[in-house]
Amino acid sequence: MTSCLNRLRGAVPSLLLPAVLLGPCGLTAAGAAGAAAPAPAAASSPDNGPAVLSLELHGGVDGKLLPFTVGQPLRQGQLREGALLAAADVPDLQCVVQNRWPDGSAKFVLLSGRVDMKAGLGRKLLLGVGDTPAPGPVVKPDSLARAGLSANVSFGSYGVAGWTGKDWDTPARTLVAGPQMSAWTYRKPIGTDAHLVAWLEVRSYQGGHVEVLPWIENGHLNVPGSGERSGTATFTLGGTQRFSQPLTLLNHQRAVLAEGTQLTHWAGADPRIVPRHDVAYFMATRLVPRYSAVTPPRSPLYGRLPTSYTPLAQAAYPQAMGTVGYHASIGLLPEWDVAYLSTGADVRAWRSVLINAYAAGRYGIHYRDEKTQRPLAFSRHPKLTMGGGSGVTGLSSSSAGQVTPAAVGGVPPPFTTSHHPSMGYMAYLVSGWNYFLEESQFVATANYLKNNDVQRFGSKGILQSSSGALTTRGAAWALRSLAQAAAVTPDSDPWRAELVASLNANIGYYHDRYVTRPSSPLGIVEPYAPYFPTDPWMGAIWMEDFFTAAWAYVSELKVHDTALQPRLDAFLAWKARSIVGRLGGSGSGEYAFPHAAQYRIPFAPRVKTDWANGTGPWYASWGEVARAMGLPTAGEPGDAMVSGYPGSATAYWGALMPALAYAVDLRAEGAAKAWQRVTSSPTYPKLARDFDNHPVWSVYPRSVP
Repeated sequence: MTSCLNRLRGAVPSLLLPAVLLGPCGLTAAGAAGAAAPAPAAASSPDNGPAVLSLELHGGVDGKLLPFTVGQPLRQGQLREGALLAAADVPDLQCVVQNRWPDGSAKFVLLSGRVDMKAGLGRKLLLGVGDTPAPGPVVKPDSLARAGLSANVSFGSYGVAGWTGKDWDTPARTLVAGPQMSAWTYRKPIGTDAHLVAWLEVRSYQGGHVEVLPWIENGHLNVPGSGERSGTATFTLGGTQRFSQPLTLLNHQRAVLAEGTQLTHWAGADPRIVPRHDVAYFMATRLVPRYSAVTPPRSPLYGRLPTSYTPLAQAAYPQAMGTVGYHASIGLLPEWDVAYLSTGADVRAWRSVLINAYAAGRYGIHYRDEKTQRPLAFSRHPKLTMGGGSGVTGLSSSSAGQVTPAAVGGVPPPFTTSHHPSMGYMAYLVSGWNYFLEESQFVATANYLKNNDVQRFGSKGILQSSSGALTTRGAAWALRSLAQAAAVTPDSDPWRAELVASLNANIGYYHDRYVTRPSSPLGIVEPYAPYFPTDPWMGAIWMEDFFTAAWAYVSELKVHDTALQPRLDAFLAWKARSIVGRLGGSGSGEYAFPHAAQYRIPFAPRVKTDWANGTGPWYASWGEVARAMGLPTAGEPGDAMVSGYPGSATAYWGALMPALAYAVDLRAEGAAKAWQRVTSSPTYPKLARDFDNHPVWSVYPRSVP
């Protein structure tokens, strides 16, 4: 224990370290349902070095030994394999490594423990490398029966699903098995209905605290009869009704049975602990982009964040996903997720992250495989496509006629891949609830299922920019969602291999299509169609910026096979030309940067350009594009931006910044000069200020102070 304390003191100023013993953090994990806890991890060696960060917990009530669980991303290389985390003031802190970086170091962990809290006060935990704890007894499912816990979910006349006594001994899945906290999921059909299922995700803590997240799902993958169901949904825990509300649950929706600010249910008093991450460290892990925005306390952004949850409500999502124009949901992360980072982990933003992730249940994308009770595995359904009635737009057919049964009754709100936000990902990173992890997997599933099996290359799940049920931006956001689901699916979960295989296949496809074969020298992928039937080929360049940023983000997540990194690097070097080339200087051979933020530009001089074989004809350079457009040649540092609503964080100049920021970090040719031109423009300070209140596009290079 002393060596653990000394290692921490060597990593942070001694005045910041409380003079208390540090509780070691044990690495435990869970496999299949009913699996025993694994043997304790090997002790850390002195060579591991510290992995120091801070985590703040804010208390809503006074209490002793109040339980908490929080997700925590980690920087690559900081917590190497075999090393453990320790925290001041948290005896026997439990740490479960869910994912690892390619070098074997921990990537994402779940931290659980018990702390003394004071209402309205924060408690900062300093986390660093610790020693292996002595193995302790694992919290088991029978702890729920011993506590006399009972739970019931009912839905109108359809029936009741209940758990009591020995029902708790057989969870559907064991998610975590540890001495401080264990977690499981439970499921039961509601009455005899073929589609209505009650689910519980349960966390049980040492000391007897129990937290429950209940929900109802309506719709399986390949079971006929999916459709509208109505009734009063109720949830009862320990004999006390916790939720009751009339619901109309449409096909393939799911609804968490909670409301207001009470987002989960505790058997007993709610400890009301809210985490506040070190957001600078959080962004430095690369599981999320680096954002420059700093949202002030009285920003109008807070007025756009939902403050309470209502099942199936719109929350901050658009009224109709797919409507033209800017919306705060569109980006690598949606505004409510970025707000958690730009506000410094404000509790209002934290609550909004979870509420919006719950609200994603309103979309008809939850196709759970009735044979596995998981989101579908691509390899099991290479030719299956999505049938109608789910609200998912732009559906394609199956070459083998394998289509999910059409739904009946009311149609859920439209889910449009070209405009869909990241769903569940950020909520899982901050909370660790498996419900949110599955939400990100369901999104990846929907984007797979909606595409024609031939155009997606069967189970490979290729997301083409030019064909299938996608567009360039649709492919960008679908790739982002696929990579996010792969990044957070635990390494021990066989389902992760399905996602990684698809991501690997997409890397191979895009490298072969645009690097191995001839292609446009401008770094533009084939769009789905020209804007006009006459020469030249006109396309939306801002979609290319989305696509560039999404692929660069995929590279940062490092989920793909490391052997493919050179191919991904080569593709990204080619792709970065589409943003860097539009941010040039003066001269007839360059595209002057003040005019970079156009709505559409000519991609090729002929509508009949051969994209498939890469033979063109092509514009030879971005300067040639600018001359074809009749643009001026002036583009010196200090020149003002003159197109695309300069200074607006919600217009085209804002939207191109993530692609530029990643190009700088990729050290793409000309990117550093392009960045200097943009940031030295007299228009840029206004854009930077606007980002503080509209932070979605405020991605900033990691390599620039």
